[in-house]
Order: sequence, then structure tokens, then C-alpha cells
Amino acid sequence: MKFGHAFQEALAADRYPQHWVERAIPYRQLKKILGKVREELIKKGYDPDTLHQLLADHNAEYRLETDASHLLRPRLVVRPRLSSEHGAEPRSLSEVACSTPDATDATHPPESEPGQDHEEPADDDDDDDEWVKIPLSSDARFFGLLQTDVTQLDTLQDEERQSMNGKINALGSEIAQVAKPRRGLMKLSKSDLYRWREIFELYLAAQVFFSTNEAAGGLRKSEKAQKQLVWFQDEVNKRQLLQKFKLESSATAYTQFLSLNATLLQNLQFQELNQTAVTKIIKKFDKRTSLGVKGTFPKVMYSAHFISETISRDICAQLAREVVNLVPQVVDYTCSICFSLCWLPVRLDCEHLFCIRCMIKMQNQNKRYCPLCRADVVQNANETHIDEKLVRYLERWFPKETREKQVYNERERRKELLGDVYVGEDPHCIVM
Repeated sequence: MKFGHAFQEALAADRYPQHWVERAIPYRQLKKILGKVREELIKKGYDPDTLHQLLADHNAEYRLETDASHLLRPRLVVRPRLSSEHGAEPRSLSEVACSTPDATDATHPPESEPGQDHEEPADDDDDDDEWVKIPLSSDARFFGLLQTDVTQLDTLQDEERQSMNGKINALGSEIAQVAKPRRGLMKLSKSDLYRWREIFELYLAAQVFFSTNEAAGGLRKSEKAQKQLVWFQDEVNKRQLLQKFKLESSATAYTQFLSLNATLLQNLQFQELNQTAVTKIIKKFDKRTSLGVKGTFPKVMYSAHFISETISRDICAQLAREVVNLVPQVVDYTCSICFSLCWLPVRLDCEHLFCIRCMIKMQNQNKRYCPLCRADVVQNANETHIDEKLVRYLERWFPKETREKQVYNERERRKELLGDVYVGEDPHCIVM
């Protein structure tokens, strides 16, 4: 299936809002104008083969420039003394010279579409007097339309970014209420903290829109992002996390969270579709004219975020910052020695954190160096190195984990005192 037909089918599939479709790249219209560009070039004696040779020999240049209003102004210039040697028929050198804007016969103006202005005269500050501008009108229409639509897509992306920013702020406020910790284990029944922690743990593992994998890191394509989003939803359903919600507002917040991700995925798909349309039409332009704008067009459109950036990167960063990070994960407060919650957290002079039991064991073994940076700080640690502020934070956000770690630490302490004969929490008397 040709891309033009596939492009129109994708836009007509009712997946995208109508105001998005209305701003999509007009691929078919651009393709028709491209046909007129080719006809105009051939009519003036510059068929693709001739242009290819002229450009290769540096006897012709096709320049995409912007004026003071940032509008694209394409220009084809040739060296008149040499262009005729490369088969630019049926024009002679004198005809080429007469075709310049300053010398064109007023009775034979350059062809243009109805309602289009004639080609403007060549600038007085041309690079070299040897260059002669070939008046064209269809290429100006082509790039004018393409630039307008890329700019409209840029505006649409900014509008969608602002819209999703508002939704993220609202969702963050909602989740902050349903997932905030309550003091004391008994009051956890009024919070969905642990359900949301597990949901966000799965979401972070899915890496829906952005991968941290070294082999394939960076922003994901929409096809892969969709697969990862489906995997995330399946895992949530398998674990029946929605059924475990204790607050009705949590279910509503989860629906909003999924909706936001679906909108972001849809935006990514729409952007990729239009970026492909731009790439395809520029490639077709080069193939039919040999003017070689594939490398220059993205450069002159550098200000268009639609060409060089994606909304997904910014929105994902905000989603992580204002929603996912509202519920801290255990992995962010794990001791790098025992790989469990860092309780009681000892902050060494080198600023690295470890749980108190691991520090006591290292000191008892006469170890001196930090396991992470090798600084000679372990034996200096004492009770003043316990991070009291972090203690209160861990007690608030990880009540179950801190209680479990306290039980574990007490068991380890007893083992150190009684030796290997200690078994369980209530050791039997070994004297009797």
C-alpha cells in the first residue's frame, strides 16, 4: 500500500480528534504541487538528470533560506556560462540570462498559480555575480504550504502539552490524597499507599515511553510504547490491585492515570505519522527534482519543535515528577549491602547511607572503607551519624517495612550476642 493512501486511512480511522486531523500534513496536496515543480523545472530546461550533474559539479545550488519573517524562500541559482554544457535544453546562455528577474520580458512573466505573487527580484547581495537566479513559483508554494503545516503542528503540540500539564497536576493532587500515609499501622486501612506503590512499581518497570536499557535506551517508538502499556495493565489486572483498593476515589484516579497515558500514546502516534509524512514528501521532492533538500530542510526548520522534539519526553518527566514520585519506592531507600530497607540509616562522612546493622557488622570486622567510594570512614561512624530526619520519613512512608526491619535487626543482634545456637525469636535455655 502506498504511503499516501495509508496516511489518509490512518487519519480517517477515528483514532484522532478532528482538530488534530485538520492540522495533519496535507500530503496529497503537497504531492500535486510537487508534480508542478517538476513540470516547471523541465519546462525551463532543468530535468532531474541535468540538475543532478550541475549540482554535482557545483555549477548549481538550491538554497532554502528564511527571510526576516522566518518564511522559507527557496532559490535555484546556476552558473550561466556552464549550465548549457550539461544539457539544459532548449535554453541558450542568452536565454538563461534573460530569464533573471531583472531581465525577464514583461510580456512573458514566470508562470505562477492564480492568486500567487510573481517571483521577487534576486537580492542585490548575491554571493557571486556569476550566479543567476532561475525564477520558479511552484517550489515556493510547496515549501510555503509545508512550513505552514509544520508550524500548525508545532502549535498543536504546545496546546496538547498545556492540556496534559493541567491533567497531570489534577491527577497528582488526587493521588496525593488517596496514597498519603496515615500515622500508625491501624490507620493504613484508610490509605491505598501500598496499592499505589505496587502500581507505580509496575509502571516504572514497564518503562512505557522511555527506556533506560543501555542497548536500546531513550524514547520509545509508539508501537513499543503501546506494548509496554498493555503489559502494565495486564500485570495490574493479574495482581487484582484494583479490587484491593480501599478507597473508591483510588479507582477513579487509576482510570484517569490510564487515560492520560492513552492520550500521550495517541499523541506520539499522531506525531510519528506526520513526521513520516514530512520525511516521505521531502524524499519524493528530491527524487523527482534532484534538488537535494533532505539535509537542508530540517536545518532551516530548526525552530520547529515538531521536527526535532517530541511531547512525550517532557510529559513523561512531569508525570514522573508530579505523580509517580508522590509514592516513594523501597528501592530508592535500600541498603546497598543487605538490599533491604535502610534502617536505621547511617550517613557516613562520605554521605553514603547504610543500615545500622550492616555498619555494626563492618565495624566488628574492622573494615574501614566505604563499600561504594572506598573512603576511610566506616570506623568513624557513631550514633551522631544516624539520619534522624530520614528515620522519621521512613517511618511515615514505609511503616510495614520499618517494622519488619526492626524485627530482623533485633534477631540479628541476639544472634551476635548468643552465637549460632540462637534459633527463632524465643530461644530455648541451653543451660537446662
